[in-house]
Amino acid sequence: MNITLRLANYLSRYAPSKTKVLQYLQTKKIENPLELLTENGYDESMMCDMWMRSFVTIGKWKQEIKLKLLKKQFPKEMINEKLELFDAEIIDWENHSSSIQHQIQTLSNRGKSTRIIQSTITAKYPYFKDEISELFAEKDDTDNLEKEVQKYKNRYDISDKKIQEKMITSLLRKWFRYSDIKNLIQK
Repeated sequence: MNITLRLANYLSRYAPSKTKVLQYLQTKKIENPLELLTENGYDESMMCDMWMRSFVTIGKWKQEIKLKLLKKQFPKEMINEKLELFDAEIIDWENHSSSIQHQIQTLSNRGKSTRIIQSTITAKYPYFKDEISELFAEKDDTDNLEKEVQKYKNRYDISDKKIQEKMITSLLRKWFRYSDIKNLIQK
């Protein structure tokens, strides 16, 4: 396979920075790597744009995007320029709301307390603290707490005080509220 086909394959597969392409061409022992890049129409800015679009679509936040692009060896100036260019899309609630709601539903289905879910999602998307708080304003832990208590009832006799204390401790470690646990046990 000739080098231009290999280069085209490498570029389309990895969308690398210029530094990475030059390293790749050095491993192939190419004499004029810069000339080969210009012949093939390599554009580092376009490669960086491709990565930015994919990271924004996934829902990454600025610092995470910056670290990933630095790891891919794109120039810092270009990264900062792209971050400014994509700033409105990165901080746009409409782009991320469905992804965030899906993650909330997934964590909820796993039996996590709303407090854990809220702190996890807020840490992942710090730009949307207010919007996330609004999503959790109407949620409560009753369903997930009932599921967890039912698991204990199926395994153990929770009328025993020691087992009941262990269950309460376990549920508190999962960030369920003590008052909610007590209310549910007394029913």
